[in-house]
Amino acid sequence: MKADPTVQRRLVDIAELDLRLGSLAHRRRSLPEQGVLDTLEAERRAAVESAARARIHVEDLDRAIAKLSSDLDAVRRRRANDADLLAAGGLSDRQSTELEYELGSLHRREENLVAELSELTERHEAVVADVRHSGAIITDLDARLGMATTVRDTALAELEDSVTATTAERARQAEDLPPDLLDLYSRSGAEAGVGAAILNGGRCSACAMDLDRTTVSAFRTAPADEVLTCPECGVIVVRTDNS
Repeated sequence: MKADPTVQRRLVDIAELDLRLGSLAHRRRSLPEQGVLDTLEAERRAAVESAARARIHVEDLDRAIAKLSSDLDAVRRRRANDADLLAAGGLSDRQSTELEYELGSLHRREENLVAELSELTERHEAVVADVRHSGAIITDLDARLGMATTVRDTALAELEDSVTATTAERARQAEDLPPDLLDLYSRSGAEAGVGAAILNGGRCSACAMDLDRTTVSAFRTAPADEVLTCPECGVIVVRTDNS
């Protein structure tokens, strides 16, 4: 295949642009700003789940406290009623004894309920504090997420601008190049990862292999418009004054 040396040199420029586009695509896939955003989003999900569990716990404690309070009120009413009956007199010895026994039982039951209610109330206050703490964490994370999203979007916009500019420059460099030459370049790029590279001395700058003397000699004596490929990696090698 034949191609003007200046045309061949444009292939190296295109290869550099393709490498830049590849680097931009890699940065897009592994954007650090996106990583920061993903981490914050995971932290927020965990905080929301923690807050939800705490709220459910609060609701459970609310129900338990309500039941204990109701039981305590019932015990106190029963105790007050028994005390009134005992104070009123007119009861048999057996009835008085039974009332006194029941009053003792009700007193112990009241003490136990008061202790349980106090413990549940303390737990309730602690869990409510956890809910408030989770809410504060979520509020802080929301603010940080907003800033991180702005930073990520700015980085993405800059990347897109670079991709757009590089793609336009590549199109300009590839304009009017012979189709068969571009086809060879594309096939070389698909196989070796780069379509064209400089022949620097006797070394292919694509695979960094030192070519044998026979090949180097043949390359140096080949016509300037001859399109050559590296025997090691298959990349189009472009000769310069340093080749």
